Amino acid sequence: MNRVLRLLVIYCVLASQSAVAAEVKGLFETEVMAKSQTQDDKNAAIKAALTVVLQRVLAGNDILTDPVVQKLLDTAPVYVKQFQYAMIDNRNEAQSDKRPVRVLFDEELLLDLLKSSKLSIWSEIRPETLVWLVVEEEGQRQFFKSDTMPMISQSLNKAARLAGIPIIFPLMDLAEKTQITVGDVLSAYPAQLMTISARYDVVSILAGRLVYKQGCWQAEWALYFDDNVAQWTGACGSLDEALLGGMGGTYSNLSKYYSVKPGEVNLTTVNVSVMGVQGADDMNRINRYLTSLPMVKSANWLGTKQGLNTYAVTFEGDRVFFEDILGLGRVLEPRGIPGFSGEELIFTLLPKR
Repeated sequence: MNRVLRLLVIYCVLASQSAVAAEVKGLFETEVMAKSQTQDDKNAAIKAALTVVLQRVLAGNDILTDPVVQKLLDTAPVYVKQFQYAMIDNRNEAQSDKRPVRVLFDEELLLDLLKSSKLSIWSEIRPETLVWLVVEEEGQRQFFKSDTMPMISQSLNKAARLAGIPIIFPLMDLAEKTQITVGDVLSAYPAQLMTISARYDVVSILAGRLVYKQGCWQAEWALYFDDNVAQWTGACGSLDEALLGGMGGTYSNLSKYYSVKPGEVNLTTVNVSVMGVQGADDMNRINRYLTSLPMVKSANWLGTKQGLNTYAVTFEGDRVFFEDILGLGRVLEPRGIPGFSGEELIFTLLPKR
């Protein structure tokens, strides 16, 4: 990737403090159904929960066949940090032994063990994907609307959470309603879709067609990302299955691009000095920003000298890549070009917006 394009991708995905990138919380926590509260069914539920978790943090082909992953799944209860059954008050459900359970796993322990696998890991900082969804029922096509399609909305958001994909939806305001049609979204020529989507400043756009026929739901998907398009179709099934297929396919494509192989990335520490710091609030703001960057492992304040507040920042990965993203977050502005003097990176603190 050439430098200009790389900077553009970095800017869109990592640096913006608007809606293009998000921290996906709860990646190592999920809810599954336990058949009963027996020990065997509890262990089976924990294994199912760990399967969900690993499939939304790992990238690669045949994740579940990886020897390290298989070993983790076989010993899944060892990595549980919290386990809780839901208390059901519905009469029909209360007569059943089935119980939803929430399982939280030990993130640090799992990540440490996964270093020996051949798979890569996608961090919690992920680009938001703009979703254009067309719903077709009884031959009528219309854009998805969360307020008038609550069942689809609930299922779609559930699928996004399960797959670990942050999503946003078009505003469908007057400007969009007059400039884009259902045909533009479903067309093999997506020029108008790309033009309208540009206002959202995202790097990935998912177009989908959700059809209800003969008692089941079927979906077709097209993901536009990195000047390419990936397409897939799901089998006719439940609404949850159809939408999870869309989110799962999105994860599969994006994770291959953004994931990093543990153990292959070296840690480096550099001094980052910032001008224009006025007090504790500014210092806290800088610290929050530095530690929010996906490459950064720690940021420690060293002191103040000649009007510069200096931080020792430890990061993983390529230094040039790190220097590129530091000044693109609307918090720090490089002082000069490229913004460093020798081994010291120098920036000016930008005012709050």
